[in-house]
Amino acid sequence: MKKNYIKLNIDDNHLSFGNLCRLIKSLSKNKSSAMQGEIFSILFNTDIVNDTTVNNYCVGVRGINDTYKQVYLNYRKKYEKDENILKPTITRIISIMDGIIQLDNIDINKSTSLKLLCNKLYNISKNDKSCSEEFTNNLRDSLEDNNLIKAFSEILFFCILDKKQPIYESELKVEIIETVLNDTNISASDLQKYLNIKLSEEVNFNINLKRLSEGGNAYACFELGMQEFKGYYAGYPRYMEALKYFKEASKSNHAQSYYMIARLYYTGLIGNYEKEELEYAFDCLNKSIKLGCVTAINLKGLFYLKGLHPIKKDLKQAKKYFEEAASKDYSYAYNNLGLMIEKTNYEGAIKYYKKSAELGDAWALNRLGEYYRNNKDYETAFKCYLQSIDVPYENICAYAYYNLAKYYYLNGNTYISLSKDENKAIEYFEIAVRHNNLDAMIELLNYYTKKYLLNKNDSLWEDINSLVKLIEKNEKYDSNIKKIIEDNFRKIKEENNIDLNIIK
Repeated sequence: MKKNYIKLNIDDNHLSFGNLCRLIKSLSKNKSSAMQGEIFSILFNTDIVNDTTVNNYCVGVRGINDTYKQVYLNYRKKYEKDENILKPTITRIISIMDGIIQLDNIDINKSTSLKLLCNKLYNISKNDKSCSEEFTNNLRDSLEDNNLIKAFSEILFFCILDKKQPIYESELKVEIIETVLNDTNISASDLQKYLNIKLSEEVNFNINLKRLSEGGNAYACFELGMQEFKGYYAGYPRYMEALKYFKEASKSNHAQSYYMIARLYYTGLIGNYEKEELEYAFDCLNKSIKLGCVTAINLKGLFYLKGLHPIKKDLKQAKKYFEEAASKDYSYAYNNLGLMIEKTNYEGAIKYYKKSAELGDAWALNRLGEYYRNNKDYETAFKCYLQSIDVPYENICAYAYYNLAKYYYLNGNTYISLSKDENKAIEYFEIAVRHNNLDAMIELLNYYTKKYLLNKNDSLWEDINSLVKLIEKNEKYDSNIKKIIEDNFRKIKEENNIDLNIIK
C-alpha cells in the first residue's frame, strides 16, 4: 500500500526546508529572482541542481541528500568555533529578499527583511512538535538580542540536518498517539477502545462508556466524571460521583483528572478545606502540571493568589504561574493577570483582556465591551458583546446579555443607528437572570413594575413576585437592594391604593 506523506511547505506547522524557501520567496521584493533553485544554490553554494530534486526537497517527499547534508555538518563543526561561518550565505539570502547587488553594504543584524523572516520561522518552531522547547527558547533569546546571524544559522541547521523528512501520515498518527500517552499508564488499546465508541456509538454510548470505566479505562472514567460534574448524567451535579471517576482515571496518570480533583477541593465543591484535603489537592495539582496540563498551571497560580494551604499567599508566584499558563495561550490566565492589576493599572489590564479576547474568551470580550462603551466607542463595544454571547451556552458571560439588553436593545442606540427592540431586550435580560445575574434581575423588576403601572396585567404581577424571590435568594442581596424592591412596590401601592405586605 502506498504511503501518503505530509507536505512540508504549505502551512506553518513544520520548521522545514520547504517552508524556509517558501517564506524567503514570499518576503522577496522580486519574486522571479527568488526561485527555489536559486535559493537552494545559495544555501549549498552550488550551480548544478535539478529543479525536480529541489522541488521534492521543498515539498518534503524526499529527504535531503547526504551530500548536501554534509555541507552543513561541516558548517556546524566550524560554527562551534566561529558563529559567523554562515555570514556570506546569509548575506546572499538578504540580497535576494531586498534586491541588493552590493553585498558589502549589508549589515545582517540590522536587516529588517531577515528579522521578519526569522520571526516567522520562530513562530513556526513553536508549532512544530519536533522542535524542542530548548531550541525554541534559544531562538527567541537570539531574536531578543537581535543576533540575527545566530538565529538564522540555527534555523538552517535544524531545517537541513535535524528536521525529519519525509513524514508519512501513518507514522504521524503513531507519533501523535505516543505523545498523548507519554508519561501515562494508559495503553494504546485503552485509547482505541474509547475512540471506537466515541466515534461510532450514539444510543448505547453511555452504556458502553460505563462498561469501559468498570474495566479502569481512564478516558471513559474521565468522561463520566465530567458528565457527573456538569450534571449531564443525573440532571444535576453529583460531585462525589465525579470525584470517584476522576480518582480512578488518575490511577493511569490521566493529567486532566488530577486537575479536576484539585479543582473540586479548591472550589469547595468537595470537602471542607481541611488541611489533609488541601494537601491532597495540591499534590494532584503538581502531578497534573508534571503531565503537561495547562489548566493546572493556572490553578496553581490561584492557590498562591488565595494563599490556600499548603502554601502561603505569594503574588509574585501567582503571577509567575499565570504568565506560564498564558504563554501557552490559556485565556483564563490572561484574565487573572488583568485582574491582578486592574485597580492600579487599568490600561495594562485591558491589554491582557485583549489577548484573552483574541482567544475567544467570553468574559474578556464582555470586559472589552465595557471598556469601549465607557470610552464612547459604542460600535466596537457592540461587536465585543455580540462575540461574547457567540459561544457555547455553558461558557457565556451573562453580563454581555445584560449589557446588550440595557444599552442597545431596551431603548435602542442612536450612536450605531440601532432601533429599539424591547422583545430582544427582555429575552436577553431573562437569559442573564437564568445565569443568576443580579443586575439583570433588578432591571427586569424595574421594567415589569413600569409595565404593570401602565396596564395592571396580572401576569406581570406574577413575574414581579417571582423576581423578588430570586433577588432575595441572591448571595449579593443586601439592604440597598431591598430598598430598590421596596421602592418598586411603593409605586405600585400608591398607584393602586392597596396594601401590599410582601416585603420581608
